[in-house]
Amino acid sequence: MQVIFFTKFLKGLSAEEIGAIASQHHFDGLDLAIRQGQCVNPENAQEALPKAMDIWSRMGLSVPMVTLETSWVDPKKPELQAVYKACGEAGIPTIKLGYWTWKPGQSYWAGVKAIREDLSRFRELGEKFKICSLVHTHSHACYGSNASGAMHLVRGFDPRYVGIYLDPAHLAVGGEYLPMALDMVRDYLKMIGVKNARHIPATGAEGPRWKVDWCPLAEGLVHWPEALKLLKEMGYDGPLSVHGEYSASEQTSEVLKLVAQDMDYLRQHLA
Repeated sequence: MQVIFFTKFLKGLSAEEIGAIASQHHFDGLDLAIRQGQCVNPENAQEALPKAMDIWSRMGLSVPMVTLETSWVDPKKPELQAVYKACGEAGIPTIKLGYWTWKPGQSYWAGVKAIREDLSRFRELGEKFKICSLVHTHSHACYGSNASGAMHLVRGFDPRYVGIYLDPAHLAVGGEYLPMALDMVRDYLKMIGVKNARHIPATGAEGPRWKVDWCPLAEGLVHWPEALKLLKEMGYDGPLSVHGEYSASEQTSEVLKLVAQDMDYLRQHLA
């Protein structure tokens, strides 16, 4: 299993700087955010991506996945199609889509039908550019918030072109049992998100509530040694994308300190 770094928090850095950070923290490659403010972004992807890929290749880093803007779910969007073309030419095999969200009063099943129509068009893009489009299991009001919901969206599609990006921390926040979730998505599983979360008390005007705290890998609801064992037992050999997501801070320097600790922990249990 390759361990790759999600570049979301490296906004504003050059390809060389991103590569140096990934190498310093012993990552195998990158989960590349093609978003506004990034070295490769929706406006410059055609020109910037090949140059960045050449830099990272010379540094021994792979790019097995690109992550799109969170709002990008329209397969007819010209900018999105341009990113698919750039990724296909660069040989990047998977793209994480944005999020479809459910709204109160909306029919869940009508939403599923519409999303599957979009995914049919993403399948066509995948066939054209040799790319698998991934639905990320993101908790709360997102369609595909867990393995069960994600399978409502992708089941029946060719897993070469439509797949699932499973995120155990988001599953834990929503209360889905990881061993069962892994069995549900086994035919579509292409990527694993690596982070952790816990619930902490938060007192508001309406009284005590609970909120999600994104925390180091060793401290949250996901027992990562067990999760890695389950992945090995099912024969998963795809990438692990370390998110570097912590409620404590979004400052790059602080995030990287926590990432270094999490990488030590992760490598220890992978070994």
